[in-house]
Amino acid sequence: MKKVTLLVLALICLKAQAQSGLDNWIMNQGEYASYWENTASQGNPPTYVFYTSTVLANVTKVCYNNTYVWTESDGMTTGMGRFLNPGAPTAQNYVYRFPRVPSVPATKTGVPMVGSIGLLNNGVPAYGLSNAHYYNGTNNNGMGVGTWNVEVYLSEGFVLDTTLGAHPQQQGAYHSHANPLRLYEGIPSNEHSPIIGYAFDGYPIYGPYGYSTPMDTGSGITRMKTGYALRNMTTRTTLPDGTVLSSGQYGPAVSGTYPLGTYVEDYAWSVSNGGDLDEYNGRFCITPDYPSGTYAYFITIDGNGVPEFPYILGTSYYGAPEMDDITMGVTITIPSSGVTCFTDPLSVKEQEKMDAQIAPNPSNGIFNLKLPDASGLVELEIYNATGQKVFAVAFNGNEQLIDLSKESAGVFTLKVTNNGKVSYSKIALQ
Repeated sequence: MKKVTLLVLALICLKAQAQSGLDNWIMNQGEYASYWENTASQGNPPTYVFYTSTVLANVTKVCYNNTYVWTESDGMTTGMGRFLNPGAPTAQNYVYRFPRVPSVPATKTGVPMVGSIGLLNNGVPAYGLSNAHYYNGTNNNGMGVGTWNVEVYLSEGFVLDTTLGAHPQQQGAYHSHANPLRLYEGIPSNEHSPIIGYAFDGYPIYGPYGYSTPMDTGSGITRMKTGYALRNMTTRTTLPDGTVLSSGQYGPAVSGTYPLGTYVEDYAWSVSNGGDLDEYNGRFCITPDYPSGTYAYFITIDGNGVPEFPYILGTSYYGAPEMDDITMGVTITIPSSGVTCFTDPLSVKEQEKMDAQIAPNPSNGIFNLKLPDASGLVELEIYNATGQKVFAVAFNGNEQLIDLSKESAGVFTLKVTNNGKVSYSKIALQ
């Protein structure tokens, strides 16, 4: 399925890269959300039942004007994984708003500890670093946000699914905390990761691999390493920024009951930790989508693919987030006029449709693509209905055989890049 991204552009490259902002939202193509539900009672071995819902999967609508981009989704996708906690995802009717040209304030806004911090490109929210519990002076039963906030992956990582590092909360809101693997797993680790979502400040979030030298595309690919590490301490009397707490704000001493890593505040960023990423968990760099450069966040994992703190974003946004996105209970509405909206990635602009001959279409597996106007190097990518890249080739000339015989039947989207122009078309596999 064709991915269509936000029109989120770095100001310095707005003109040169305006079209690159239309490539990454995974739009609904008629699929319904589906998931594995753990039907066992709490404490028993999990028993999974697969359900296909009546809720449309992925992003269902994108609108934009010169200032903002809006997205609509129900926060659900296809084939959500086997999360361990009881409960099931339910439709959430999300509308989020993103700045089309991000701004960088001198005073930073903290990333919410609890609730949404950004949106994956399949319409599933990314959540913050805490599990909504904090140390209340006696135990970890404080509800909400406090001084010492329980770190989510140590406390809940074992219940997350392995597809998106996600699970539903008690009200059925499915959300990701760490390593949304499905959104980049088809890309080899020696290639730059794709955009897998956007933070609420409008900057892109990439998978875990980028160029080893930020502004050099020839520098090789490396896993982006976090600059966060556990603090060296035995008592919890100061915060990571050096703030000295009053005795009533102390956390529990480091122990077997409360080991280092129990709380978000047990971690601190430092240049001496040798990471590739700054304290916001990103950097300014060139990417395949932004050849002139952009600020970008990166997913952090260790060498074995295990999620690594802070997972998605750091503890503050680099840019200025849309506050309505991160304020619980605020309803965002899309203007009734002055915006352009689309629900199908191929309807963004008529001129983006591919001047191509594809035969046979539908096919049992082999397609012949002819591009009458192609010249020089042609880059071809094909995406399935879940947004995964299933075929990619670069060739010279105007004709190419496409073999999808190993794929399941469905509708696929072709993306062709030639002479700086990107165009799209659909093919059907029987």
